[in-house]
Amino acid sequence: MENLLSKRIAELRRERGLTQEQLGQLVGVSAQAVSKWEKGGAPDVELLPVLADRLGVTIDGLFGREEGAAPDMGRQLGRWLQSVPQEERLMRLFRLLAGSYLSLCVTPQNLEPTSALKVMAESCYAEGLLPDTPDTWFRSVVVTDEGLLLGVIAENFPLYLLLPEPPESYEVHFASDAEYRKLFSALSLEGSLEILRYLYSQKANYYTVSAIAKRTGLSKDAVEAAVQAMAACHLLREKSLEMEEGTMEVYMIHDNMALVPFLYFARWFMEEGDAWYYGWDVRERPILALTEEQIQRKKEQEHEKER
Repeated sequence: MENLLSKRIAELRRERGLTQEQLGQLVGVSAQAVSKWEKGGAPDVELLPVLADRLGVTIDGLFGREEGAAPDMGRQLGRWLQSVPQEERLMRLFRLLAGSYLSLCVTPQNLEPTSALKVMAESCYAEGLLPDTPDTWFRSVVVTDEGLLLGVIAENFPLYLLLPEPPESYEVHFASDAEYRKLFSALSLEGSLEILRYLYSQKANYYTVSAIAKRTGLSKDAVEAAVQAMAACHLLREKSLEMEEGTMEVYMIHDNMALVPFLYFARWFMEEGDAWYYGWDVRERPILALTEEQIQRKKEQEHEKER
């Protein structure tokens, strides 16, 4: 039985791309101990549940029993969501993620979130805004070399953004600085945000400048300048209609739902109060860290676009 267990541990470790040292760190033992297991020794009985968890199998799976194979978590999650009423699925999924996010902070030295963290999570989970300062969000952040998790872990204001870092860095996927300046310049014009809020509050349709001005109380000149600038940034779609009296320009929101998360995280960016119910930062390199080669390649790509 020990030889079977030894072979299975070595096989599972290699399948997961782990070295003996890495598996030892995950379980809380030395690389020498892992090596001993794989050469015919056996882990202590109390280590079997932890070892199985770190290798992604059940204890039965450690012993090669077919019924002990690791469950397909994606399939299980899909089945679970199908059992939830459709109108409740987003909130139930949020609760699942919010309830388990502290597990991201588990280390080999701390195999479970501390009791203090658990108590804090339970006491803070129901509130997203501080009672004494209701305009301040109670935020959470996890920052590792793998990426970012930002959120307000609360049912009265559920917010959860998970951003694993791409292999080539976040910055490679940014728009150019010129494009961002164009966007922010358009949004800074008089009436821009009011127009966006109005259009997003309506069913998708095209609107004339006159109609937008009437509904928002803005002047036609202000609306004209704002919608043209936002159309140039693709925040709005512009279309020319041939009417009896001539050509008329009409506008509608672009086919995306980015406004709500954009405004949420713009507020996050500007939040004055430092109200954190959990912060865990173990990232060793800066959040923006393009190599010189990547920076040069990005500049060349932007130069090509400008031609």
